[in-house]
Amino acid sequence: MISRKGWIPAILLVLSLTLIAGCTGQTGNNTVKVGDNVSVDYIGSYDNGSIFDTSIASVAQDAGIYSPYRDYAPLSFVAGSGDMISGFDNATIGMKAGETKNVTLAPKDAYGEYNPELILPVNMSILTSSNITPQVNDTLYYNMQPVRVHSIPNNSTVFIDFNNRMAGKTLHFMITVKDIQAVSA
Repeated sequence: MISRKGWIPAILLVLSLTLIAGCTGQTGNNTVKVGDNVSVDYIGSYDNGSIFDTSIASVAQDAGIYSPYRDYAPLSFVAGSGDMISGFDNATIGMKAGETKNVTLAPKDAYGEYNPELILPVNMSILTSSNITPQVNDTLYYNMQPVRVHSIPNNSTVFIDFNNRMAGKTLHFMITVKDIQAVSA
């Protein structure tokens, strides 16, 4: 039992511990909000379970997609800024630091539906003038974006598929929020 004289120091101790805990930002209410700087680890897979991308080196190695030229680290972005595919971005809103969530994204929430109208003819001379001899399914780069050679019907025309390679695909992500940096109001 604390004497009356001991109450004041005990109350001051409890209040100072409460203030210290409040200053660390670890109150358990720190959730991702639009405008926050967020860092996440993720694993992306297709319907068949094969992994197409991850921020975790060991997962990439196990999946056979590891690249020594890539930096495997948490992905950082501003929540709600539009820099991420909408379904991924929306999935992180409301998550807490340390929380893991599995989400399935329909094509409309990822890279869009596959659009056959984005398969366009290109004059073969444009490619050959750049010393490119296209083959069906080759990946070329147009405005620094990968595109695929769809077909070569004759010696003068190449059909290029300008759809994103992920267009039309349902994607699955396991997302773990590593850090949340709230933007000051």
